[in-house]
Amino acid sequence: MMVTTSDAQTFARALYEALISTVLKQLRTAAPKLAEISDDEPDLSNRIKSALPSGAAPEVRNFLMTLAQEDRLDQLPTIIEAFAAYSGSIADSDMLDAEVISAVPLGTAQQQHITDALRKQYNSPLNIDFTVDESLIGGLIIRVGDQVLDNSLRVRLSAIQRNMLTS
Repeated sequence: MMVTTSDAQTFARALYEALISTVLKQLRTAAPKLAEISDDEPDLSNRIKSALPSGAAPEVRNFLMTLAQEDRLDQLPTIIEAFAAYSGSIADSDMLDAEVISAVPLGTAQQQHITDALRKQYNSPLNIDFTVDESLIGGLIIRVGDQVLDNSLRVRLSAIQRNMLTS
């Protein structure tokens, strides 16, 4: 079974969200326990390890150790919220641009139906522009990212004409 680009994007987004949410959960679990640690703690490394949930990523432990060495553990809650906001902004920047071109202006219900279908198909937030190109005669051209679905009447008539000429 071949994985399509949209399937790959769906799996990649799920992996990304799982990793980010796991790291955030680990940091949020450790933050209250680390709030009472002083920077001159004799066994700082073990205190940080014990503050983290079991199976925490080594990168999270190393990050917390760096904060402790830089005397910045008190800033951990602010850093966690900034990280959560930053990860959300990365996800927002992954919004796909889409364009739906029709021969005539589409009604609100038609636009909503197309929007719902595209969001379901791509499982991603979309920024959709609806435009009109009267030369299409009928049908739609839909562009999402680098994919194009040309279901316009002009293309269908051209295909019929090519089939008739080759017959």
